[in-house]
Amino acid sequence: MAELEHLGGKRAESARARRAEQLRRWRGSLTEQEPADRPGAGRPPQTRRGGPRVRFEDGAVFLAACSSGDTDEVRRLLARGADVDTANVDGLTALHQACIDENLDMVKFLVENGASVNQQDNEGWTPLHAAASCGYLNIAEYFINHGASVGIVNSEGEVPSDLAEEPAVKDLLLEHVRKQGVDLEQSRKEEEQQMLQDARQWLNRGKIEDVRQPRSGATALHVAAAKGYSEVLRLLIQAGYELNVQDHDGWTPLHAAAHWGVREACSILAEALCDMDARNKLGQTPFDVADEGLVGHLETLQKKQSVLRSEKETRNKLIESDLNSKLQSGLFKNKEKILYEEETPKSRETEEEGKESSSSSSEEEGEDQASESETEKEAGDAETLHPPSAGGHCSSEGR
Repeated sequence: MAELEHLGGKRAESARARRAEQLRRWRGSLTEQEPADRPGAGRPPQTRRGGPRVRFEDGAVFLAACSSGDTDEVRRLLARGADVDTANVDGLTALHQACIDENLDMVKFLVENGASVNQQDNEGWTPLHAAASCGYLNIAEYFINHGASVGIVNSEGEVPSDLAEEPAVKDLLLEHVRKQGVDLEQSRKEEEQQMLQDARQWLNRGKIEDVRQPRSGATALHVAAAKGYSEVLRLLIQAGYELNVQDHDGWTPLHAAAHWGVREACSILAEALCDMDARNKLGQTPFDVADEGLVGHLETLQKKQSVLRSEKETRNKLIESDLNSKLQSGLFKNKEKILYEEETPKSRETEEEGKESSSSSSEEEGEDQASESETEKEAGDAETLHPPSAGGHCSSEGR
């Protein structure tokens, strides 16, 4: 039990560290900068067609206003049509940020203006996950009272109670797990089971539905790799999924598996001969973004993959050589002969039918000729026995 608690503590510590890293990206992003500080300030950003990209500008300003706690500006932007659930590149919404900043007033303001309490970021965290991880009891309680689900699973298979280290927060969450009748194990397995069903259908149909996560561009293969859904991963590869498919940041499934420390997923992808040196849009390979404890395993896999590639090349050369040998020995002639023999039975049947028809006609003609000969013969015999007289009855009368 103590070992499990230690493991849970390590997972929570890892989750908080990753969240801190995500927040650093938020702090340095264009979204967090004041409008006047952003590149191109003073003129609206242009799209490729030259039109103003107003929606992006409004979203960036909205997130910045929420982060600064300026409720008047936020209210004005909402009145102009800003999306209260708009998110930055990491999928963090204003509600996530207000929660992490422990700004209960902004949390209440956003929820009262329609912000989703169950919105997930790119790593599957809801605002309640963030509140649980940070140990903010009042915010967690507010979210639960306003419809937050205690059973939503993040990218690492964790529900909010898994991340809570503060006893009061954990007790609150577990109490509502019981009240809501949530089966936590089923919640953890639900996504994997659905993906397993989809993968089997795609394999049986021989057609993959390449549905991507709208913000990140992640595919089913990325999700299976990142979350360690080994059976799903194998089925998707068997169904013909592109091993080196990239999301919007240029990450391949191996980048995702390596980053999240999913050892078995890395092995499955490497043995399927994925590109272990693929680079994302920042020029990083899976080794560069990998969990520290997995780098050695990746290096071992790369050596093993090199052997597998060599064996595959040798095998392909042998197959090609064998094929060429068969071709040179007249395989095509044999094929033509087989095709000729497959086609000729019909013509032979036609010929035989023709012969039978001809034979039948000949036999009928022979029978007719024989009949005529017999008739002529009978007539000749009759003439011999009773020769005709020139006078007939007159001559007898003359006697």
